[in-house]
Amino acid sequence: MMRGILVAALIAGTLTGILFTAIQHLQVIPLIQKAEIYESGNNIAQHNHAQHEHTHTKDDNNELLDRYLFTLLANVLAGIGFSLLLAGAITLSKQAGWQKGLLWGVAGYLSFYVAPALGLTPKLPGTLGAPIGYQQLWWIATVISTATGLCLLIFSRHISLKAVGLVIMAIPHIYGAPLPEQAYSSAPVQLRHNFVVASALANAAFWIMLGFLSGYLLRKTETAI
Repeated sequence: MMRGILVAALIAGTLTGILFTAIQHLQVIPLIQKAEIYESGNNIAQHNHAQHEHTHTKDDNNELLDRYLFTLLANVLAGIGFSLLLAGAITLSKQAGWQKGLLWGVAGYLSFYVAPALGLTPKLPGTLGAPIGYQQLWWIATVISTATGLCLLIFSRHISLKAVGLVIMAIPHIYGAPLPEQAYSSAPVQLRHNFVVASALANAAFWIMLGFLSGYLLRKTETAI
């Protein structure tokens, strides 16, 4: 059983990480690069970027390649880690198969992205935020609360436990996410909006793909055994 979980997690995490990286480079990273220009506050740099964005030195190309490779590595490792969580949950609940896997992927998306993003929206470079330690603590608490609440809502048979699940999910949002004393962002409003939308879609693709592959591969493994 453990071997099947590990194999499924490695394959699903690697493939999902590659897909997620491709989506990021098409939709997300270009927005980050634009925000970095605004963050510099250098009008000349912005002008030069618009005039010469098609020309890169060898060092620039090497830097971009390194950035892409590190992003790919981080996404693959994250995909494998999250796939291990999904594979373990799918195995314990005895709900293998791509259909159930999709549902687990949606649950992961709600727990790890949607719920935290309701309080802490994805931020571009040049955007002020609360101290990172407070943000991380709130993010972790929100993920745990959401995952716990969803489990109670889905698997509990008693209405009272389902109600407890809703309350648990709401606690982090009632408490409130940590916010900066003064809101500021060097990026335009439209760019920030596009970044939030692109991040939401990219993460949705990540979790749906991860859930689908994890459930499908676990069913194949069970059939082989």
